[in-house]
Amino acid sequence: MQKDVIYIDVEDDITAIIGKVKDSGSKIVALVPPKRIGAIQSAVNLKLVHRAAEQADKRLVIISNNSALMALAGSAGIPTAKNLQSKPELAEIAALDIDDGEDIIDGADLPVGEHAKQAENVSEKESDEDLSGAAAAVPVVGATTATKATSTRTASKVPNFNDARKKIFLFGGIGLALIAFLVWALAFAPHARVIITAKTSDAALNSRVTIGPSLSSDLKAGTIKAETKSIKKDSSVAFTATGKKDVGDRSKGVVSFSTSDADIVLGGGSVPAGTVLTSQSGANYTTDSTVVFSPSNYKNATTGITATESGTKYNGATGAVSGEPSGISGTITQATTGGTDKTITVVEQSDVDAVSDQVGKQSEADAAKSELKAQFKGDYVIIDSTFKADKGELKATPGVGQESTDGKGAYGGSVTYSLTAVPKAEVKIYLDAYFAQQIDGKADQKVYDNGLKSINFTNISGVENGFSANISTNGKIGPKIDEAKLKEFAKGKQYGEIQSEVQDVEGVESADVKFSPFWVSSAPNDTGRIKVEFKVNGQ
Repeated sequence: MQKDVIYIDVEDDITAIIGKVKDSGSKIVALVPPKRIGAIQSAVNLKLVHRAAEQADKRLVIISNNSALMALAGSAGIPTAKNLQSKPELAEIAALDIDDGEDIIDGADLPVGEHAKQAENVSEKESDEDLSGAAAAVPVVGATTATKATSTRTASKVPNFNDARKKIFLFGGIGLALIAFLVWALAFAPHARVIITAKTSDAALNSRVTIGPSLSSDLKAGTIKAETKSIKKDSSVAFTATGKKDVGDRSKGVVSFSTSDADIVLGGGSVPAGTVLTSQSGANYTTDSTVVFSPSNYKNATTGITATESGTKYNGATGAVSGEPSGISGTITQATTGGTDKTITVVEQSDVDAVSDQVGKQSEADAAKSELKAQFKGDYVIIDSTFKADKGELKATPGVGQESTDGKGAYGGSVTYSLTAVPKAEVKIYLDAYFAQQIDGKADQKVYDNGLKSINFTNISGVENGFSANISTNGKIGPKIDEAKLKEFAKGKQYGEIQSEVQDVEGVESADVKFSPFWVSSAPNDTGRIKVEFKVNGQ
């Protein structure tokens, strides 16, 4: 097992030596004293070091060949070794000399006062010899008899002022530390915590408001400022044109009308424009203009005719026609010609209607909605039901009724998506004003929660300047505690006095007072060391 070797300086006092032992990282600690043994020449100090080592779970060994020190170490239960390679052994404990009970030393050992000159002449050898002489006077354990001190002291002995001075410093330090501790314990350490559980009541809000970007948050006006974000997305879907349109030319000819009815001639009778005439083949034609009879034309009043439909089947019509007004006869005098057959494919409205829902389809709308939500950075209440897609810019190409040369068409354009959200800061303005109104005139009440976290907007409908919606939430109202006043009252008071004062406030469910450290039984006189904590309904 490894050991830690600690070399002791002459100047090291017992506290420093104990500190080195405790700081050692090994289980076995070898102490190597200087030639002038210093602090560990005292049996008491050795026992203190030994006790500190045991408390730190360490085994102590003293490296020395000084017989006196070895004897002292043995009396303290500390094994010794002559060098770092020797096996440690516990020296035999000698019986102590009986003296007159006074702690005396050779005056030459202390460089103090009138003995200063003598101290300078005392060699290190003499110091060691004195220590050895003291140890030699201690009989070994196991001897049948103990030798009593019978010799008289021949050397001049004076009080050990060095030890006395150390004791003065030691006890003086202990006294100062005790005073400092008492000052801290009585003046700085005491703290108090007053823990108040408030019993709150719910206050509901449910009203109709108007929200919009051009509005301001105003409780009386019932308005809350909102923000609307919008983006445009191009979308298009192809379709097949299914309409058919006859675009052939119509046949044209000339018809001649005549009458023998004098009333028609003299009365200005006529054949109106657009009169439908039917040829002998059953084809229908309409007159291009109105024919008015007169004495000069009643036998041959002419006008052009046009087939009611296009197509070659209307060509070559001649002869008498039917459909003239009563008393009038008509004949196609110039055969009809110019009719052609031609049918084209055109876009029908039904073609567009069939694909209109596919433009801006749900997947595209969802992607646009997510993108809009991401634009609302910060604290907002996003109202999903305000999301809408404006498809007003969509159109069909070719247009409805127009020819599609390849039978295909497309319906699309830009779709404008929009979403409205209300900043929580604006909602807070409205809520604070509402709940402040609920406790108006109640000085002993305060709003603990304005319900912002549980706000809801429902029943959304569009209005001219934004949206109309129901706003609903629950706030919490409870007792108002004047913290500064309570701290001032609590100064120097004990548990029961503080608790009674707090519980007398209406709405306080419970009050608890905690003092620290454990020896404190009343609140400190410094309000800075009194803390008031509120718990709303135990939370």
